[in-house]
Amino acid sequence: MGKRRKRHRAAVLDLELREEVNAVVEIVKDSYVVLSVPEYNHAIGFAPLMDYNSQLLPQHHYDNGQCITVVVGSIPSSDPSGRLILLPKGSAQDSNISSSKRAKKKSDYKVGSLVEAEIIDIKPLEVILKFGVNLHGRIHITEVLEEDCSEHPFSKLKIGQKVHARIVAQAEHSAKTGRNLKWELSIKPSLLKDLEESTTSEAELNHSINDIIRAYVVKVDTEWVWLTVSRKVMAHLFILDSSVEPSELKEFQQRYSVGQAVKGRIIGVNREKRLLRLKAFDNQCMLENIDDTQKTVSSIAEHTKEGDIIGGRIQRILPGVGGLVIQIGPHLHGRVHYTEIVDSWVPEPLSGIHEGQFVKCKVLAVSRQAEGSVRVDLSLRSRKLDNLTTCAPRFEKINDLCPGTEVKGYVKNVNPKGCFIMLSRMVEARIILSNLSDEYVENPQKDFSVGMLVQGRVLSAEPLSGKVEVSLRKSTGSKSQKLDDISYSDLHVGDIVDGQVKRVESYGLFVTIKSSELVGLCHVSELSDEPVLDINACYKAGDIVKPKILKIDEDRHRVSLGLKESYFDSDLTDDENGNENDGGRVPMDISRAPQMSGGFNSTLVLPGREPRASVPPLQVALDEYEVSDQEGDQKAHEIANGNESNVKKSDRRLKEKARKQREIEISALEERALQKDIPQTPDEFEKLVRSSPNSSFVWIKYMAFLLDFADVEKARSVAERALRTINIREEEEKLNVWVAYFNLENEYGSPREDAVKKIFQRALQYCDPKKVHLALLGMYERTKQNELADELFDRMTKRFKTSCKIWLRRIQFSLTQGKDVEYIKSVVNRALLSLPQSKRIKFLTQTAILEFKCGVAEEGRSRFELILREYPKRTDIWSVYLDQEIRLGDTEIIRALFDRVTCLSLPPKKMKFLFKKYLRYEKAQGDEERIEHVKQKAMEYVEISRA
Repeated sequence: MGKRRKRHRAAVLDLELREEVNAVVEIVKDSYVVLSVPEYNHAIGFAPLMDYNSQLLPQHHYDNGQCITVVVGSIPSSDPSGRLILLPKGSAQDSNISSSKRAKKKSDYKVGSLVEAEIIDIKPLEVILKFGVNLHGRIHITEVLEEDCSEHPFSKLKIGQKVHARIVAQAEHSAKTGRNLKWELSIKPSLLKDLEESTTSEAELNHSINDIIRAYVVKVDTEWVWLTVSRKVMAHLFILDSSVEPSELKEFQQRYSVGQAVKGRIIGVNREKRLLRLKAFDNQCMLENIDDTQKTVSSIAEHTKEGDIIGGRIQRILPGVGGLVIQIGPHLHGRVHYTEIVDSWVPEPLSGIHEGQFVKCKVLAVSRQAEGSVRVDLSLRSRKLDNLTTCAPRFEKINDLCPGTEVKGYVKNVNPKGCFIMLSRMVEARIILSNLSDEYVENPQKDFSVGMLVQGRVLSAEPLSGKVEVSLRKSTGSKSQKLDDISYSDLHVGDIVDGQVKRVESYGLFVTIKSSELVGLCHVSELSDEPVLDINACYKAGDIVKPKILKIDEDRHRVSLGLKESYFDSDLTDDENGNENDGGRVPMDISRAPQMSGGFNSTLVLPGREPRASVPPLQVALDEYEVSDQEGDQKAHEIANGNESNVKKSDRRLKEKARKQREIEISALEERALQKDIPQTPDEFEKLVRSSPNSSFVWIKYMAFLLDFADVEKARSVAERALRTINIREEEEKLNVWVAYFNLENEYGSPREDAVKKIFQRALQYCDPKKVHLALLGMYERTKQNELADELFDRMTKRFKTSCKIWLRRIQFSLTQGKDVEYIKSVVNRALLSLPQSKRIKFLTQTAILEFKCGVAEEGRSRFELILREYPKRTDIWSVYLDQEIRLGDTEIIRALFDRVTCLSLPPKKMKFLFKKYLRYEKAQGDEERIEHVKQKAMEYVEISRA
């Protein structure tokens, strides 16, 4: 069998192409005939009964055993699966003739040829024509009229009409069907000027940002309209770029149809994909001329600037007073502040607002952050959109506020000590508990809900600190005017006054005197003739009392009060509230007696306690007698006993020392109060986190509680719950939890380094990257992981290379690690190359201070000398330099430096500062001769300056 097949293959290969041979019909099929060639060892071949150039040959022309003459059309290759193709002699000749004619027809036309064609069909985007002999072409909608024409391109064309057209592109061969596609024709007047044959070049993508073009709709999707700009260039239009009117955006798909002309401005160019992005021209504002030609369409930066009026769609309604998230581009969102939703101050600004709603917005501000993200602040206030000046005022700057200004705002958050309100997107104000109402507010969280509209007046506005105080009390006049009603001069020792307990402390009561804002102290020893064992059991905040004035100190704004029964005469008449009980205390309804911990400066206790890491030791206002136990006892006894001579104005240093001591004692009181309320079981912690879900302090305490029992997995799950639960706006609270999570994984992670890095990468997505890096760095430094800290410093100085703080932290770390001088110099040089000019002096000065403190004083001196060589008149730098030398205590160097600086030619005001500093130093040394020397130098300077 194998030998026979080889002989058969050899016989077939002996055939020559186009050779005529005799064949015998073996089998007749519908579309082909199987033949054998006797002359060539009965080789088997196949003859098709039809092809593209001839009609089907009738089957009855061929019978089994019939002898016919055929022409070899194709010889099989060496592949065993190859076939021998034979053509009946008549069919082969027809095929050759047809092929030669087609070749001749095709050779007559080429790009640039002018042809006469007949329109056979008109479609929305193209016209189909026929020309020549069975040739077809098409005219694209952009190849009819010039670009500046406004009429529809196909309006003057009709089926059967003959036109002159120029070939602009050759017919391409379809790989799918094997046929030639239509020729590309154009009937633009500019291309038909010459009746002779001319060449036309393929149009290039020469469009640029801000060009105004006309395009035609190809397809309408839910959010995009696809358009054709030319035969090779496409464009697309986003729904929010099509209009600024909500009614038009709502009917986006109905406004466009295939073939419709759209005029737009280019806001994005993708040359690789030959794709443009458009913004509807009729309703858009002028855009910045920014070339985005190197960017892909998917990453085009949105061209938005302050003052633009744009269309938007409400993506999300944030909880509480978070405002709105508005989509203003395919990948761009903006924020609408809660005060920028409606024109007027209304109780429910979100009424009628729903997600997915189209809105008209005004861009208030655009800020591009360091990591590349864009923050856009928007307004939905219709009067602001129309630039009307009659809209309800929003104070954008603290400088616009002054005491007495009437303001409105929405409550942002509430705690037992007062609340914060939003006056505008830029200004917030604080209202302390005593200013919430003319009446006593028992439960601020109940009476003032988040989002509530309030109206009040400004008590104080400090532009430098950014603090604004507001009062909601109905009575007119400022705080100072109220004090005029009852002032210290109106009070007299021995008077019995009406008052209300403001706060209860272990050392006494703070009592607010009625019809005033004066606060007096009733020491625990003055509450009763008998010792008071538990002051909290006898008095509560809000109780009405009638104390007697024991002592008045107008200079120090202090009033001592007493409630002992022995202070009151037996014939004292009853007041309108009933007879006195227990030394002037009037019983109240227990249900109304509030549990209050004072104003904003009083002790913070759980629940709702802020993390101690973020709350500094609290300072105490002297006019409210907020002092520690010991100091309160001492000073109250001094005032009560009339020892005014012992109460004198302290020196500044003594006051500072006393203040710090008070802070320490108050912090201890806070801690003791906190320990009483710390939960002892998981169920108690669960109740606490439900009542204070946004308090990182509570969550971290919960984690620590679980770690005390070695339940690491449960602590991790609590950390994850905290990150999911804490409101997204509470960034600092979230950051506290992330830092606690770092420490947990650093202690219990396996492997520790990888576990910490995973949490770190997650934290970067939700918090300020710089703060997260600094938190991780602090952990590495605290746990002495110096190698990891060094690696982190390398990344930080690359990512935050313009941050003076980061570079200073690196220098401090290097100095504490004992790095050599050359290494420190290299870090300083790198920092100077990266930092902006405005930060370099600060950086060099702080570096010199660090060198003084870390034991390389010579390098610090050299650095200060270099700075002062360039800026010899900077007295602030001289002062810092002198302070560092004074701290080291080398008298010769210090005096030499003072002599240098006092010889400079500086303005009198600066020289006065330097001489006073010199004199203070010499007085501290106690050398009378040197003191006279300084005074003499000062006199010489005065005489020279007068001359």
